[in-house]
Amino acid sequence: MNPRASIAFMALLIGVLVSWLMLQRPQKPDSSSKDKKAKPPAPQFFPGDPKSQRTIASSSSRDSNFDSRAIPNERIVRFDDNASYQAFLRSLSGSNIRNLGSIDVLRAVRIGFDSINDFNALGLDADNVDYNYPVSIPENNQNVPPQDGVVGFGRDALAFLGINQDNSEWGRGVKIAVIDTGIAPHLALTGSIEHINLVALPDGVPPNSHGTSVASLIAGNHPNMRGVAPAADLISVRVADETGYSNSLLLAEGIIAAADAGADLINISMGSDGDSMVVQQAVDYARENGAVVFASSGNDGQQRASAPARDPDVFAVGAVDANGTHLNFSSSDDGLAFTAPGLGIEAAAPGDLITSFTGTSASVAYPVGAAAAIMSESPVTITSQEAVMILQNYSNEAGLPGQDAQFGHGVLDVGRAINRDTPGINDLAVASQNYLLPTLEDSSSGLQVSIENRGTEPIFGASVQIDVGNSRFTPVIQSLEPNERRVITIPSGLNTLTGEGALSVTSSVRLPEGTLDTNSSNNTRREVITYQTEQSNGP
Repeated sequence: MNPRASIAFMALLIGVLVSWLMLQRPQKPDSSSKDKKAKPPAPQFFPGDPKSQRTIASSSSRDSNFDSRAIPNERIVRFDDNASYQAFLRSLSGSNIRNLGSIDVLRAVRIGFDSINDFNALGLDADNVDYNYPVSIPENNQNVPPQDGVVGFGRDALAFLGINQDNSEWGRGVKIAVIDTGIAPHLALTGSIEHINLVALPDGVPPNSHGTSVASLIAGNHPNMRGVAPAADLISVRVADETGYSNSLLLAEGIIAAADAGADLINISMGSDGDSMVVQQAVDYARENGAVVFASSGNDGQQRASAPARDPDVFAVGAVDANGTHLNFSSSDDGLAFTAPGLGIEAAAPGDLITSFTGTSASVAYPVGAAAAIMSESPVTITSQEAVMILQNYSNEAGLPGQDAQFGHGVLDVGRAINRDTPGINDLAVASQNYLLPTLEDSSSGLQVSIENRGTEPIFGASVQIDVGNSRFTPVIQSLEPNERRVITIPSGLNTLTGEGALSVTSSVRLPEGTLDTNSSNNTRREVITYQTEQSNGP
C-alpha cells in the first residue's frame, strides 16, 4: 500500500472510531427528573419589575407529583408584593393561561391551563403556587351512615342544649356570616339578611337548600322552627353552586367578603380533603378583623377533620345524637372544639318547607348561634373570641376526661353558659364512663367515671354509687366547685371486659340531703362498655 493510501485509510479509521465514541457518550439527564435541578426558562412576564429575571423551577416534576385531590389544570398563585401581582394579571391577557378569579387583598389569582408546558413556561416560584381543591357541603361526601340505635332530634335540639327560656332576642346586634350555598327566602327567616353572591346560578335554578337549613338553625324565628340566636343579623355568602360544590379560591374569597362585611362570627358548613394556603390566609384575615371562624369537622368518619376545620385557628365542630352519643360519621380530630346536635333535626328548606337535617353541617350552626347569644346577653361587652371561650369552658364533659378527638372540649350546653352567673343552680351529673386499659408504658387500668358540677353552687358531701359488673363501689365526693370535674377510677372489671368483650356499668350521683338537684335526668348513667381501643360514649 502506497503512503498516500495508508494515510487515507488511517484517517477513515480514526473518523469511524470518533463517531463510535460519540454514540457511546452518556445521554444528558431529562430536565424533568426529580433528581436533577434543571434551570427553567425565565420569561419576562413582570414588565419593569427588577425581579422579572428571578424564577425557579416549577417544571413538570410538580405535575408528576400532582395532588389527585386537587382540580386538574388549575393552580392558585400568590405574590409577595402588589406590583408583581398586578403585572402578572396584565401578562395573562392574550396568553394561553386563563384568569379564573382573583383576591386582591391576598394577592392571589386562580389560573387555568390546557397544557402543563404552558404553566411550566411561567417559571413561577414554587413556594407561591398552590393547588386549588374542590370544596363541598359534607353531605356530598357522606359515605358513612349513622350507627344503629342512635336517636334523632326532630324539634328538640334546643331543649337538648339547655335552652328552655324565651330566646327571641338572643343574638341582637351580632353579625353572622353563613358561607354556603346561599339563603333562600323562608317564613322562619324573617330577620335581616345581607346577600353576597360570589357564584351565579343559571336562570330558573334554585339554590341548594343546604345554606337555608344551616341559617334556620342559627337564626330561625318561627314558633315551630326557632334557632339559637333569632335576632342576629345574617350575611349570606354564596360560594357554592346548586349542587353544593365550590373550590379553595371561592371559599377564601367568601371568608374575605364576610370579614369585610363586618361579620363577628363565620359559619362554614363545608369542607375539603386538601389544605389550601389561600384559605388559611383568608382565615387569618378574618381573625385580624375580629371574626371567629367555625367549620364542620366532616361526615366521612375519618380520624382527621376536613379543611378548613383542621386549621388550628378554626373552631371545628362534630356531631352527637339525642343521647349525646358520638355519631360514627362525624370526623374526629385532636383539635376538635365542640360537639353538638347533628342527627334528624328539623330545619328550613326553600319554598317554606321543612327538611330533616343530618350531619356536622348542622352541628356547627349551634355553637355559632350560641356565641352570638353569649355576646348579646352579656352584661358587659365581650368579643366573639371571648364568647367562644365561655362556651368551651361550660361545655358538658363527654368521652375521655378532658379534651378528646371525638367530643372536643365537650358537648355544647348553651343553658349552662347563659346562666353561668345565676346563683342557686345545683346540678351534679355523671358525665362519662370509660375503661382505662393497660398499655406497654402503663400497667394501670380501671373504670374512669367523670362527675361534673354543672351548677353554679359548690357541692359538699355528694355520694356516688358505681356498679361494675357484679361489684358495687360507693365513694363520696367531699367537695366540688361550680364547673369542676372529678374523675373517679375504680380498679375493677378488667377480667370481665377482656374475657367477655363487654362490661355492664351503672353510675349514679346524689346530692346531700336537703339539696335539690335542678336537673336530675343526668344523675344516672347506664351502658355496656365493649372491649375496644376507642369508645363512643355520650356525655
